[in-house]
Amino acid sequence: MQHVVAIAIGGAVGAVCRYGVNQGCARLLGDHFAFGTLAVNTAGCFLLGLAIPLGTSDSARWHPAAHSGLTIGFLGALTTFSTFGYDTARLVEGSRHGLATTNIAANVVLGLAAVGAGLACGRWLSGG
Repeated sequence: MQHVVAIAIGGAVGAVCRYGVNQGCARLLGDHFAFGTLAVNTAGCFLLGLAIPLGTSDSARWHPAAHSGLTIGFLGALTTFSTFGYDTARLVEGSRHGLATTNIAANVVLGLAAVGAGLACGRWLSGG
């Protein structure tokens, strides 16, 4: 039951954070590109890469329920592939094919790079 509560709380916080990042990016950078989705996807990929080794190693840094709340709850709600898909489809429908391609490439490349960087940091911090 601890895991379910932690996931629910983390999910609520992650969803609110995603909304805030999307709104902030739209205000600062405009709404012609999915900057908010790119930001949360990249940050979420890094944080997941960082959190997995820190929460699953022999020297885990926190309680397993907290780990579930962070990874499944918070990061699961913060990052969302469905929003990425919608943002890309919206660009295609608006005949902004170059931006749609940029959105796909940026999310994939930055996401993979962020996971790699997060894993490296997490492994270093956990002594592995």
